[in-house]
Amino acid sequence: MIYILVVFSLSLVSAKLPNDVRWVTSSSEYKYNCIQTYQMAYHAILDECRKSENPVIVMDLDETVLDNSNYQVGLSEKNESYNPESWSVWVNQEEANLVPGAKEFILNYKKIKNSKIIFLSNRMDKNLNATKNNMKKLSILFDDDIFLLRLDKEDTKVVRRNEITNGIGRMEKYGKQRVIAYFGDAMGDFPDDLNYQWTVNKFIFPNPMYGKW
Repeated sequence: MIYILVVFSLSLVSAKLPNDVRWVTSSSEYKYNCIQTYQMAYHAILDECRKSENPVIVMDLDETVLDNSNYQVGLSEKNESYNPESWSVWVNQEEANLVPGAKEFILNYKKIKNSKIIFLSNRMDKNLNATKNNMKKLSILFDDDIFLLRLDKEDTKVVRRNEITNGIGRMEKYGKQRVIAYFGDAMGDFPDDLNYQWTVNKFIFPNPMYGKW
């Protein structure tokens, strides 16, 4: 009886959520879209990774690697919208889950010799330690991971991608990087470069919860 009541209660909570959040938190379609994209990506870049002495991929974090749908659930329950203050509180709670397929992809990719991940995220740099702690709890943090989080409003992903490819700024000590593939959930996560093509070395994940359309 208790089990039935718990399931019924959870069903009521889910039913009250906006459709976008319900889809991410409850649907099989979301789960398998993500898993399929990660599996496709791994096989698509595998040969290139093996040919490279130092393979590098660039990954967004939120809704690409880390699943923050519980933050969206909390906003919905309080009838609130996103704001930087509540987002910072959420990040520092270190409770984000994993996007389906992310852990398996990262662990398999890191088995490739000298493979490296650059995490290019619009999380604020002040939240770096909390972000790393969250990822450590999820067993996807490696010592050689590079994090380029946002310093201020002017520190766009375009600016930071330029640092990556030209080995300047925060990337000066690492030198120029030849990026094998990009991963994200929004168009701004990808360079405007014809050398990168969808399903070949650009991989995008579904995120109906927020963005610019």
